[in-house]
This record gives sequence, C-alpha cells and structure tokens, in this order.
Amino acid sequence: MISANDRTKDIEDVAVLNHALIRYVEANQERTDESLVCVGYARILTLADQAGAEIALQSTDQGDDWDGTLWFERIESIDEDSLAAALLADSADVKSVVSDWLLSFE
Repeated sequence: MISANDRTKDIEDVAVLNHALIRYVEANQERTDESLVCVGYARILTLADQAGAEIALQSTDQGDDWDGTLWFERIESIDEDSLAAALLADSADVKSVVSDWLLSFE
C-alpha cells in the first residue's frame, strides 16, 4: 500500500513493518522484559510478512484519497495503538489484529 494503491502484498509494507516491529521491541525491552533475541528475528519477519498480506487482502480501495506517505506513517508507528504493538501482543491473531487496525482509520 505504500508504493501503490492496490490490493497486493507490497514488499515496502513488509520491510517498513519489519523495521517497526524491531523498533517496538527495542523501545519496550525493559517494560516487556523481552529482547529482540527473545522475540526472534524469524518471528518478526513472519509477522511482518503475514500482516503485509492481510493488509492487502483487507484494505479497501481509497481512490483519489490514497496517500503513500500516510500509509508509511501508519505502518511505521510504534506507539501503544500501533500495528506493531498489536502484532506483538500475546496470542495475537494477525488477521484480527490487521482488521481492527484498519477499522481504526475509518
């Protein structure tokens, strides 16, 4: 969604989300008592890939209102209400997390 307004998994979305997940883990390491090594790079990459696919499946065409910069800002966020935070929650279901996250912008 960052590169184009289409409903296909965008490698840029996956890369930005991967980076956001890493930054979220690092920023919250003391609070959660989980380091990046504990969470695991493979888990983070898998979550980013799955979430990127779900974003493509669940998003709606925004027509002329689409803004790649806005999508970048949404995906790269690491605040408490971010996609990264929700994906890293215990027992998070990627499909449900993405659905809730997308609904939060409507």
